[in-house]
Amino acid sequence: MNVAIAQDTLQVDSILKIIPATPQDRLSIVFDLMGERLAKEPTGRALSSAFQALSAVKNNRMPVGEVLAYRNIAQQYDRIGNKEEALRYFDEALKVAKSNPENIYAAALAHFYMGQFLSQQELRAEGLQHILDAAKMFENLNMLSYVVLCHYAGCTINYEARNYRQCIEEGYRVLNYHEKITGEVTDQNKFQKMSIYNTIALANYQLKQYDISIINYDKAEALAKEIKNEFWIGLINGNKAVVLKEMGKTHEAIKSLLADYSTSKKFGVWGSAGMAATSLSDIYLSLHDIPRAEQYLDSARYVFKREVDKVAMRKAMANYWLAYSKFKAVLGDYPQAYKALAKHVELRDSLYQETESLNLAKVKASYDLDQKQTEIELLTKNNEIQQERIRNQRTIFIATLVGLILLIVLVINLVYNYRRQRNIAQLIRRQRDEIEVKNVELETQSTQLQENNQYIQALNEQLEQKVAERTHELEVTNKELDTFLYRSSHDMRRPLTTLLGLNLVARHVINDSQANLLFDKVVETARNMDSMLFKMQMIYELNKTDLTLEPANINQLIAETTHYFKDEFDKFHIRHHLSLPHDLTILSNIALLQIIFRNLIENSILFRKTQPGATPFIDVNATHANDTIEIVIADNGIGVEEKYQSRLFDLYFRASQASKGNGLGLYLVKKAVAKLNGEIQLISHYGVGTTVTMKLPVMP
Repeated sequence: MNVAIAQDTLQVDSILKIIPATPQDRLSIVFDLMGERLAKEPTGRALSSAFQALSAVKNNRMPVGEVLAYRNIAQQYDRIGNKEEALRYFDEALKVAKSNPENIYAAALAHFYMGQFLSQQELRAEGLQHILDAAKMFENLNMLSYVVLCHYAGCTINYEARNYRQCIEEGYRVLNYHEKITGEVTDQNKFQKMSIYNTIALANYQLKQYDISIINYDKAEALAKEIKNEFWIGLINGNKAVVLKEMGKTHEAIKSLLADYSTSKKFGVWGSAGMAATSLSDIYLSLHDIPRAEQYLDSARYVFKREVDKVAMRKAMANYWLAYSKFKAVLGDYPQAYKALAKHVELRDSLYQETESLNLAKVKASYDLDQKQTEIELLTKNNEIQQERIRNQRTIFIATLVGLILLIVLVINLVYNYRRQRNIAQLIRRQRDEIEVKNVELETQSTQLQENNQYIQALNEQLEQKVAERTHELEVTNKELDTFLYRSSHDMRRPLTTLLGLNLVARHVINDSQANLLFDKVVETARNMDSMLFKMQMIYELNKTDLTLEPANINQLIAETTHYFKDEFDKFHIRHHLSLPHDLTILSNIALLQIIFRNLIENSILFRKTQPGATPFIDVNATHANDTIEIVIADNGIGVEEKYQSRLFDLYFRASQASKGNGLGLYLVKKAVAKLNGEIQLISHYGVGTTVTMKLPVMP
């Protein structure tokens, strides 16, 4: 039955009438519309209507409807600030889902709404768990739009909790599910993608991944322009300006801040406009453009004064007085600078006290809410215990009755067996005599069997000695083979180096375009063969039983590796960025570190994006904390499909027939990392890029 529900004039009473006739897959639309109408009603009337809807779905046995009705009731209590009652009714929705395990859709909705509510109360861990449970259920139902909403919420929660890497992973998961959604791409889909790119970019900035942050901001801005959302265009430009300023791209930062300033003023977002103006003043002050710095500082004060929210205005004015103090200090007017700084401190301290009071209130509310949830769980557990006790009493009664019946049967059976046993006893006596005769025969056979076992044991000892001799011979042969492999590959690399040198001489002597093409092929073949021989040497290094430790300069090793691939970087226009602490030296094995860096960077080059207009890049970041160094190598290459990722470190594995590799690189990397007692993790998104994270111990 099709039900018309889209009219803006549809009232709550009319919605209550159509609920029983609404199909299950359209109930969420009906209850969402009802929730919008209830939000505009007085509290008493809204709650009355919400409970009427609950009765309607209960009478018609509609589990999905019950979950949505409990959600609407909880939202009304949340609206008036009664968090405990709101939590109770969200929990009732979960109970409905548990009592109808066959209805996965109802369970998914219940977990999703509970997760949203808990995360809003700053119980992020509990809220995130419910939301991820809902995502799995929606995915099993192939309801990808809901899956996108779940991971979108997960991305936001992780950002608020400062789990920036998990935030980025959830964000890319949202984008991947967007690609799987078929049908027309709506403005709402584009808005979701725009918002998620913006959030990923914010997380990139927090991780100091400035280049990737700018790329994601550009993608978000392009989508905002497609849907002609002028407000978001300004907002994204304001966020991007912070990154550009950090990167030293002052003029680009000014351009983005001007766009943010203009848009924020147009839409009356005075706080955002004022922050853009103070940032512009600060940049112009650093450029010694005093008139413009003063102009934007005055503009900031003007727009801050227009902020309606008193707390927001005081926060904004605290930022203004700090910027004004800095401006006066640059002009040499130190008395005015001091006065402005005093006003900044006064506003900041008062705001800090209010913020602390608010945070304490939030903590108390979260604690009370957590206590309430615990009480609800205890009540539920007590009910379950009572029901279990009743079931146990019923079981005991039935068991007693059955026991009496069995006892009567047993007595009858004993009388019958007694008579039967007398006859059997006579038969047993005859059989016992026969068994004694058989035992004598068995003792004779046992003696003979022991003699045979002693003979077999002697043969086994001789066989073990022969196996040990053959094993020793095999170990010696393998050692000789490893030595031959290492020396052969080392000797074969010498003529390859000579061949590459002769190529340079030949190009100088023979200046012919056709010949140069042939030289290019010769060089490419030689370098491929050199790479293969290098990996053969790597196998020898990895098979060594001893591990030689010496001071290893990470900066120098990575620089040598990037220099080795300089021709490839130039040829394929690959940008590479190194973010390394100054003079990062650790005690490790240099040969194994060379194996790791060379293979990972070679993989990023081999699997770069080759379509026209693509700009390949490779990022290398290293951080040193306590007894561990973390090295991250990221690229924007073609990525690896998820179904192949679990086998990437296998020997000779290639993810596709089109791969140019030989299936040794990642196998050697993982083996080298394991030999250094480190850890390695590979995260790849097909069509987006690959990130490899290694944690290596700093050996004493």
